[in-house]
Amino acid sequence: MATMQDVVDRARIPLNDADKDRISDDVLLGYANSGIARAYEIRPDLKFGAYGTAFSPLALSDAFPLSYGKLQTIADYVTFRAETADDEHVNSNRAIAFNALFEKAMAT
Repeated sequence: MATMQDVVDRARIPLNDADKDRISDDVLLGYANSGIARAYEIRPDLKFGAYGTAFSPLALSDAFPLSYGKLQTIADYVTFRAETADDEHVNSNRAIAFNALFEKAMAT
């Protein structure tokens, strides 16, 4: 079973931050929680059986709440957010590309 730590770890790969020197797990986890909340806005059907239930932020050790196929999608969103915060001018095209991956994958 995938966890939120798995999302954060996958997002670190394109961020080239395996040593966790640039961005903390807590910051990336916040982005992951935002990505899941955004996914629920785009695709309310992902909360099947839990309509009306407010989204509560997850911890690193919590189970990933979406299907495994959406894990990379949320990791792409985390990368997009981290790239945007890191240096919006230098990495803007890269950040836009990761956001586009997220939006496209959530639409299907």
